[in-house]
Amino acid sequence: MDWNETYHQTMTNQSFQRARSAEAKAQRHNDLIRAATCVLEQDGVDGLTLQAIASRAGIVKSNIYRYFETREAILVELLLRDFVKLIEDLEQEVPGEMAPADMAKLLAEMFASRQVLCELMSEIAPTMEKNISIDCVRDFKRALLAEAARATSALQKGLPWLEAEEAMSVFFSIHVFVAGLWPVTNPPPVLVTLYEEPEFAPLKYEFAPALFGMITAHLLGLEAMKKLNA
Repeated sequence: MDWNETYHQTMTNQSFQRARSAEAKAQRHNDLIRAATCVLEQDGVDGLTLQAIASRAGIVKSNIYRYFETREAILVELLLRDFVKLIEDLEQEVPGEMAPADMAKLLAEMFASRQVLCELMSEIAPTMEKNISIDCVRDFKRALLAEAARATSALQKGLPWLEAEEAMSVFFSIHVFVAGLWPVTNPPPVLVTLYEEPEFAPLKYEFAPALFGMITAHLLGLEAMKKLNA
């Protein structure tokens, strides 16, 4: 029995009574996040419905609204949690000054190994931020900015020639790269079949190499511009 099955069985066997204390509410909140993570890993963003989360947690769907205002509010929290883990790993993996290509390789590999995060990043602008309240999106953006500041410091450790604003801009660019590349390099089944035909093979791309190329070109371009303007 894997972790997901064990967790599902545990949650289903528990009574999901209304939490009274702050600690109990936090536990319920985290239980639902774990249930949502299980669904997301198994069925992807499209399969992450409130009903699927409720079924995984062993509760009725209406109970979810005590802790999350919408499905998208759950998604943005999942994205933030995964992004925090990525930044923590980045802080550990940057040993000191690095060549732009080495930094690009590290970043590309880190994102490529986090498929759920990449999928969520591709959904945030077109879908996730369209069905959450101003208070929810404000909290999300505030937390995201705090983590981006940590990411900026880690990037400057490896590329000390970057100013803080430039390093922040690099991470914004990487977000755009990931959000655009992920759906293109993970197409639906009909396109997977189509790309097997020689005529359409040039349209088939792999995520990690494509992301590495884009980040490398971006960093080398920034480095060249700074040298020209020095």
